[in-house]
Amino acid sequence: MNPTIYIVADDPDLVALITAQLERGRRFVTKSSTRADEALEEIRAEPPDAVVCDLAADGIAFTTRLREANRTLPLIIVTTRGKEAEAERALEIGATDFVTRPVEPKSLETRIRRALDQVPAQELLSAAAQAKFDRHGIVGTHPLVQDVREFVDQLGSVAQVTALLLGESGTGKNMVARAIHGASQQAGFRFVEINCAALPAALLEAELFGYEKGAFTDARQTKRGLVEVADGGTLFLDELGSMPLELQAKLIGFLEGRVFRRIGSTRDQSVQARVIAATNVDLAAEVAKGSFRDDLYHRLNVASQVLPPLRAIRSDIPAIARHFVTRAAAYFGKPVPEIDAEGIERLQRYDWPGNARELRNVIERSMIFSREGVLQVAELRGPAVPAAPGNAVPIPRGITLEEVERMYIQATLRDVGGSINAAAQRLGVSRKVLWQRRKRYGISGAPA
Repeated sequence: MNPTIYIVADDPDLVALITAQLERGRRFVTKSSTRADEALEEIRAEPPDAVVCDLAADGIAFTTRLREANRTLPLIIVTTRGKEAEAERALEIGATDFVTRPVEPKSLETRIRRALDQVPAQELLSAAAQAKFDRHGIVGTHPLVQDVREFVDQLGSVAQVTALLLGESGTGKNMVARAIHGASQQAGFRFVEINCAALPAALLEAELFGYEKGAFTDARQTKRGLVEVADGGTLFLDELGSMPLELQAKLIGFLEGRVFRRIGSTRDQSVQARVIAATNVDLAAEVAKGSFRDDLYHRLNVASQVLPPLRAIRSDIPAIARHFVTRAAAYFGKPVPEIDAEGIERLQRYDWPGNARELRNVIERSMIFSREGVLQVAELRGPAVPAAPGNAVPIPRGITLEEVERMYIQATLRDVGGSINAAAQRLGVSRKVLWQRRKRYGISGAPA
């Protein structure tokens, strides 16, 4: 069957022209509309093979809404000469290609054919992206894991929320940020990540906000920053605790209204983006030391979640390990092996200072050297539980579980000098939960 092409343009003459061009020789079947909203409804009800949209028919908004509903449907934009910048903007948010008016029939047909040929590959990439941003990648049934999963769902429903992910290194902050993006209606837009610890202040500012041509010696052309690239999607600021103070002031300005200026520019620009920050440091302690801005901390802490360390969710270690086994087997092209009872016991007894990242590395190392249907768990390089007696909390017999919990919370607060943030991270709970427990048991925040 010939491909069906849907034509969207508010100019009836342009619709008639493109229809005649595409139906000549009966190479395509066409449908059309002069109203973008009507076209979107019809496309959702009965998807065509490709869409041709005139930029004048509110093509940017049309592209955005079409991509929310269908990530891989070929979309060719029609624009006038001199407005190529607008067409490039449409490409950035999801259009496949563009042609300029007057529309040359052969050029349009070539672009449609090329886009149709790329659909299978695009669908595979889209499926891979969905897996990469899938909330179901958060494995486990422990209540602390369920809390994280609920947090992902709640934040996914808010387009421009600012969120903070806390937790030890290796607890999966990057994965959770991606899951939040994947759970949102903006999942078809960009997920843009930057490691704030990897660049000095000047380069980090340029990467985030971009710069104008001539703004400094090496600025030979205008460069869009990652804030701009993330427009419509998610900006993930990893290792935020390492951001220099001078740049923190500019970041708080951006977070207040999603408005920024490129370096060397006098023009404000605005974006719509979800901002997720992550750190493994105690930001409250950094604020107290003066190395992190108090106003930025509170602006980031609109919605926060502490990711539990692996030792706090030992009951989920077998499921997480099997998840990593399946992934490693696919990567190495091997059959999926079983983990025997002895291997599971070894994994659950280990203290996992590197958390899930370390577990994944152990599984991958084990996969490389395993030769049979049972995974031979590689050597675990570190302390196993129970912890050394010097780290133990003495629990007398005959007391209730609530009294045990109170004693353990008090001991943890002593270990971290009374820091609520650090204690919550170590205990694998949110600040809110820890505050509730302290209130229930009458525990003060100061170390005993």
